[in-house]
Amino acid sequence: MIRVFAAVATAIALTTGALGAQTRDRPIFLVGNMGYGWDQPHGGFSLNAGAGVRSQKLFAYLLPLDMTFVQGKQNRQYIMQTSLYGDQYCQDRNTGAYVRASNCRRPVSVEWGGAAEANFAPMGTSGSFFGGVGYRTGYASTVYGTIGYIGRAGGRTFGLARLSIGDGYALLAIGGHI
Repeated sequence: MIRVFAAVATAIALTTGALGAQTRDRPIFLVGNMGYGWDQPHGGFSLNAGAGVRSQKLFAYLLPLDMTFVQGKQNRQYIMQTSLYGDQYCQDRNTGAYVRASNCRRPVSVEWGGAAEANFAPMGTSGSFFGGVGYRTGYASTVYGTIGYIGRAGGRTFGLARLSIGDGYALLAIGGHI
């Protein structure tokens, strides 16, 4: 499953890079981020995308596509046992019987949300640390603060690394503008 996410992220990055190389610097752009999103007590791989607007030192996002792949809780009725030879078996704790391996695996669910935020980059949006504030709705709904670094990734595209923290929520991500 992680391979599928990596392939999709690579395809998006190549497509957005090609689109960015064909356009001039514009105040309105596409934006995407991926990383690890955490909402007490769960977390998982997070992807978000949307549109943004920028000036010399300010940039803002509207991210209506926000999904986090969250690992579910483990069912404590089942336990994974490893044999002397390294084989793994799923066992029912109550009966001692061996059951399907899927009983020991935690299901992954997709949590949907959205966000809007505004950021200030004191040295300009082409190479500066930045700070901002935003609001999330849906999964991990909260007001949050964000800090990070934005820089020119190549040609007319921008890359960024960020940490966003709110009430019981955190996101560590990399992303970009085209």
